[in-house]
Amino acid sequence: MVSSSIPSLAAVLSASPYLMTVAASIDSRSLIMQSTSSRHASLSFLPTNFPSHRSFRESSRASRPIAYPTRQRPSHATKPTDDNDDEPTTVTTQQELLQTLDSKFDYRGRISSKLSAASSTIPHRCALVTILGRPNMGKSTLLNALLSDDLAIATSRPQTTRHSILGVITSTHSQICLTDTPGIIEKTAYRLQQGMMEAVRAAMRDADVFLIVTDASSSSSDDDPSLGLGEPVVAELQRRRKPVLVCVNKIDLASSDETAHTVRKWRDLLPEAVAIVPACAARGPNDAGVVALRSVLLANDPDADVAAAMRGLGRPVSGMFRGGRMMMDGEEAREMLPVGPPLYGADFFTDRTDRFCASELIRETLFERLGKELPYCCEVRIETFDESKRYSEEGDCGSDDGGQRNKSMIRIGAVILVERDSQKGIV
Repeated sequence: MVSSSIPSLAAVLSASPYLMTVAASIDSRSLIMQSTSSRHASLSFLPTNFPSHRSFRESSRASRPIAYPTRQRPSHATKPTDDNDDEPTTVTTQQELLQTLDSKFDYRGRISSKLSAASSTIPHRCALVTILGRPNMGKSTLLNALLSDDLAIATSRPQTTRHSILGVITSTHSQICLTDTPGIIEKTAYRLQQGMMEAVRAAMRDADVFLIVTDASSSSSDDDPSLGLGEPVVAELQRRRKPVLVCVNKIDLASSDETAHTVRKWRDLLPEAVAIVPACAARGPNDAGVVALRSVLLANDPDADVAAAMRGLGRPVSGMFRGGRMMMDGEEAREMLPVGPPLYGADFFTDRTDRFCASELIRETLFERLGKELPYCCEVRIETFDESKRYSEEGDCGSDDGGQRNKSMIRIGAVILVERDSQKGIV
């Protein structure tokens, strides 16, 4: 008696076109899950004759159930009968299937799907860029300039960087993951340098693009055929066959002839390098060379003009671009970056914590204040990091009440480690 008062599922669906759409969406979601395998022979099991909005209203007035198309079993769920079957198979990607299903749901009042915006003609590109170079070449300074923020510490002394530091640039159609590495040391003297070189090798294994940083003064010697990178690193670059960018840094300290000579030497060493760009990272994000490198890395964005950025460098030097060309276009720069989804969120900046950044700032001060070999004998360890008074009680940084905020305070307790007791007094 109770069951007789409950309307049938077909009657409920026919009475409401929106319930009908929900049911069709659930049905199509199951089809998307089944379409990930590429072994199905055809797409005949997909619903292709969904009723329009007018037929929904007509069926509702007639109070009759709507006939669904019969869904056949997909071919990847059936056992193959013959390996010599000559029937052609249709391979459809998940994106194409989503577009097909999205086109079937067309009725008045439907909210626009996000699929149309996501499936634009510009594919998203994501690249892991590893920054390599000898010590004191300005790798960390270049990283900060490309990020337009001070992430890595940079001093005038070599071997300041001891860890691999990740900095991420995210735009609408691209995500560039820059990894700063310690300076390359061909012959390590102690365990700390061995650990630093292991960080360099680990960063090289994951790289999609290599960004080599050098300067004119260090590349002027003809005694080293590897130009300071070391024969193992050069051999690894040639073996991996990944795109290579070279930044000739510190051009403010060299003449134009020295810069041109350095560009030619690096072109002879790496003839397949995409571009060799002179720059001065110490000038900041607005330096012409930094702007050119950022334009190349973000060439997938519609507003990026690689050719204009390269013209901003002035008269091109012979050897700047591969193949003897005197200019680089955006298409060549885009092909350098692999197609793929972003690895991190839009607001992600670095994988390092606030504790690590605090320890690096203290170590930077040690490098600037202490002399000789003492900074290389020190390490900083953060023991306490109190953020309880980071924001005032009157309002936080996200409050909209217009309340005034007191000066924030973070209490940091750090320990400076040295090698010998006699160095404590000096520190």
